[in-house]
Amino acid sequence: MNRRVTSLAAVLTLGALLVGAGCGGESSDSGASSGKGTVPFDQAFIDAMVPHHEQAIEMAMDAKAAGLSEPALVQIADAVIATQQQEIDQMKAWREEWFGSATIDPAGADALGMSMDEMGMSDTRMDFGAEDDVDGAFASMMADHHQGAIDMAELAGEKAERTEISDVARAIIVAQQSEMSVLQQFAGGGHDMGDMGS
Repeated sequence: MNRRVTSLAAVLTLGALLVGAGCGGESSDSGASSGKGTVPFDQAFIDAMVPHHEQAIEMAMDAKAAGLSEPALVQIADAVIATQQQEIDQMKAWREEWFGSATIDPAGADALGMSMDEMGMSDTRMDFGAEDDVDGAFASMMADHHQGAIDMAELAGEKAERTEISDVARAIIVAQQSEMSVLQQFAGGGHDMGDMGS
């Protein structure tokens, strides 16, 4: 009888330890900065695309303030500011609904496995006011930036778990490929995202 009670106590103790370990593991993974393997693709895509869109809006506004003048480029800048802000608002709403928070994790995009350069992003701000050819600089920089967004969206086409992410990815590809054809006509030489702020 004592042996049976001792065995039962051992099993219960082991069970409690396993449950405790499971709970501990879950709580550490549920934070915003989860490891690469634990971040759902859709969350990583939102965490990557929101700051990507924010940088595009910043570039468009800065270029306009610096004297962007070519009508076709001004139209693209205005479209970037309007449509990408709408997409940011929508993606943040999805993030809150699906993952419990609208707050973008700065490290969340790492789970996509793409570098800043591959995403067409830079950690410095472009000084369009220092450019002799604002139109050419904007066209070149935004073309690089758009290509990064297209590559990210194509990845979402393969890996997205929700149709909403697949749909926004398709919309990004269509809109930005169309704008790319215009941007490339005006792109000046010698600019890429690595030149921002230089």
